[in-house]
Amino acid sequence: MIIETKIIEKPAFSVVGITETIHFDPSLPPSQNAIAKLWSRFGKRIEEIPGLLGSRSFGLMMQNPDNSSDKPFDYTAAAQIFQDGDIPEGMSRIEVPDARYIVLTHRGPLDDIGSGFHHFWGHWLPKSPYVYDGGTNTGKYEFEFYDQRYTHPDDPHSEIDLYFPIRAK
Repeated sequence: MIIETKIIEKPAFSVVGITETIHFDPSLPPSQNAIAKLWSRFGKRIEEIPGLLGSRSFGLMMQNPDNSSDKPFDYTAAAQIFQDGDIPEGMSRIEVPDARYIVLTHRGPLDDIGSGFHHFWGHWLPKSPYVYDGGTNTGKYEFEFYDQRYTHPDDPHSEIDLYFPIRAK
């Protein structure tokens, strides 16, 4: 369920994480798909990252907005850093550029997260004075933000912020 929607200007920030090309399988729930498996692997290694900024994790998506939703896209399970340090083997540093975002706060089990994406693409964006401004055309990431409000995949009170880069039509 979407509990809040707001538009913000977010400054650039840095993350370190593991990137994989995801071939999305809609038959699997989010708690069991390829992204969940990537998070499981990343979670076991997060403490290897020097200069972590609290418990701020990001699921960064970079896709070609001209592709259909069944095409592969790059996904990075990452943690925010506040200082430079050695990048652990198999990980990379990503500079997320500043951007204007619509932020949808989703509350509920992880397996219901798709409702937030459907709300953005099917309801909010078509009725708004904005267009999507992310992906390979602009280098701006769409992302999930996890902080202390996200407790467990099955928790009906967990919260995840979904950030979608936008610009005026």
